[in-house]
Amino acid sequence: MISETDVKFPDIPFNKTAILIVVGLVIYFIYLYLVGFGSLRELLTSVNLPLICLALILSLCSNVFHAAGWWVLLRDTGHRISLGWAYLIYLSSIFFTNLIPSAAASGELSKIYFIQKIAPGSRFDRIFAAGVISRLLEVVPVAIGTLAGVVYVAMHYQIPGWALAFCVFISITIVLIALVVLIVCMNSSILIQMVNALIRIVSWLFKKGDQTALEAKIAKIASQFDISVREIAGRKLTIAKALALIMIAWGFDVTVAYISFLSIGYPVSPGVVVTIYCIMVLLQLIPTFLPGGLGIVDAVMTVLYTSMGVPKLSAAGATIMIRLVTLWFLTAVGGLVTLYLAKATVTGVSAGQRPE
Repeated sequence: MISETDVKFPDIPFNKTAILIVVGLVIYFIYLYLVGFGSLRELLTSVNLPLICLALILSLCSNVFHAAGWWVLLRDTGHRISLGWAYLIYLSSIFFTNLIPSAAASGELSKIYFIQKIAPGSRFDRIFAAGVISRLLEVVPVAIGTLAGVVYVAMHYQIPGWALAFCVFISITIVLIALVVLIVCMNSSILIQMVNALIRIVSWLFKKGDQTALEAKIAKIASQFDISVREIAGRKLTIAKALALIMIAWGFDVTVAYISFLSIGYPVSPGVVVTIYCIMVLLQLIPTFLPGGLGIVDAVMTVLYTSMGVPKLSAAGATIMIRLVTLWFLTAVGGLVTLYLAKATVTGVSAGQRPE
């Protein structure tokens, strides 16, 4: 069994992260330049601030339900932490996921670290299994929303074929990846073979020598993880509860995107908002190695909105507002929460305590 001492605080490679942020900002400013700095400045100075504040509040409410969906799975594995702690840990995981682009792996490691600090004796494999299944369930409403949205806009809008094809391709690709991950997670032999192959490749590249002991340890962890995934997946009611909570969270997320359009004075069809917002979420699941997909996701969102008839300036303005809430704001909140958790866990909080 992997022990608590094996789980370390997620390492932030500040030098590499800083370089990636700079690259992302360069792409982002090129994007702003192409849209037009002057026009954007004029548009953004007239933004409806009460509506943006509402969007910020709704984004925090959304993550209550995202965290609750994960918490339901976690509680079912025997981890008795409060929803309040789970919410804070979930917000912290957003910070790590956005800052260290690694297909959400850094976020899951932060969850494991803080849970094991708050609830000593926690099972690594069960925490990780709950996190993986939660991530897979997060794909369900987004994929459904994308496909339903594509059908809607295809029926009601004259949009380029490439835009439709792109939306369908992204959604189907992510769904297939999720299915592959699920299959691998449910088959310990495949998982062990894949991990061992990766260990051998890394050892060969960096001349690490014989890794037999590490492979044996990984095999034991993979077997434990496989059992935990099967236990959680077998509890249909728990899965249904988690998915229902995640669906509610998705509703809040889409509402945030819709309000962002209203804040710049351009009401748009909810079907268009659902389609492009879901595509944005799916794009963020693809490792671009840029924190939060900075620059790339913004540009793609704007192009897709304009392909569906939204004026370029309005598309860019709404994109900026959406990303202000979903990227910049939540990353900042997650960073502050991480500092709080790091300090709180040093004092040795107990699993029954609720954050003040």
